[in-house]
Amino acid sequence: MTKRILELRTGLYPDAATLDAALRSGAEDASVTRLDVSTLAPDDKRAWEAAAAAILAADVTVTA
Repeated sequence: MTKRILELRTGLYPDAATLDAALRSGAEDASVTRLDVSTLAPDDKRAWEAAAAAILAADVTVTA
């Protein structure tokens, strides 16, 4: 079974490129989805609901 990994891009980590490279090289048996929430407006209910759904659907969530 393919593991579902969500990379949640928050803009809080200056070394996000290293995490991205690690996921690309070590996730051959996984499905990696990248979601950028760094620019979402706090009152954008639809976008935050979609982000929450993506988090709940993932087997593993990492922040970058």
